[in-house]
Amino acid sequence: MKHTISLFGLAAALAACAPSAPLATTPPAPDARFAVTDTKDYGPEMVDAAPSDPPTLKVAYGTASALQFGELRVPKGKGPFPVAVIYHGGCWAGMGAPSNVAALASFLSRNGVATWTPSYRELGSDGGWPNTFADWAQGLGYVQTLAQTYPLDLKRITVMGHSAGATPVMWLPTGHKGDEVIKPDVPSVQAAVVIDGPMRVGDLVGVDAMICGRPVIAPMMGGTPAQVPTRYAMLDPLANKPLVKRLLVIDGALPDPDPAMIEGLKAQGIAVDVIRVAQDQHFNMLVPGTKDFAAIGPALLDIAGGR
Repeated sequence: MKHTISLFGLAAALAACAPSAPLATTPPAPDARFAVTDTKDYGPEMVDAAPSDPPTLKVAYGTASALQFGELRVPKGKGPFPVAVIYHGGCWAGMGAPSNVAALASFLSRNGVATWTPSYRELGSDGGWPNTFADWAQGLGYVQTLAQTYPLDLKRITVMGHSAGATPVMWLPTGHKGDEVIKPDVPSVQAAVVIDGPMRVGDLVGVDAMICGRPVIAPMMGGTPAQVPTRYAMLDPLANKPLVKRLLVIDGALPDPDPAMIEGLKAQGIAVDVIRVAQDQHFNMLVPGTKDFAAIGPALLDIAGGR
């Protein structure tokens, strides 16, 4: 009997302590930075005209060509700031420019990430093997010079590339830069972001003519995979591992990333995330305010911030 009474007493005590009604919860307010405010579809000319902030600095990183320059955008505040080095696309043939990624760079710099967007020589402007590769490497190496004047955190560097700009993104973080390429002192990279571009350039040989209007990869590489196999192996991330902790892949209009490639990179110890956006758009993802950018913006900030 005493046992029964004590159980009833315990139940009454618990009932007295319980709230009379469920606690109200307030959902978090939507992040205005990723609001969808722009329903236009962007092409290469339109993306150049997307709103962007003027660079903090426009400077040459080399003397071999007028195309060896870059634009630096530094956030407000003391820093030191993580750095995103962003390579534009353009079919490796001069169809793009740093202006393609100016809106993206501006968004990142407004949100605490310094950005450096180097231009480089391409087919038709003294580019191709090895000059384009030398420019990609020299452009990344110049971040160390910029850090002597600006508050840049060289321990938190992320490389990003749109379209053809994915090639330096997958190559520069590797341990082997290519014996024939002029190699400056390139800093270590913590993470990489492929924005609707090929993770292994050899996979697009033959398809490149449909994408770019003419064959561009073999001319850029100085030969076909059969003619210069070591160069293509240098650009195969399963053979020449990118020394990064994280890789973000944005899947858009270009051919989907090979699932075997994704699994192979994961097996190498790289944390790989894939975000799929509109499959008929190639430039919307570069413009804040679009639906595609809203889908990738939080992940871009997360990986570029070094968290």
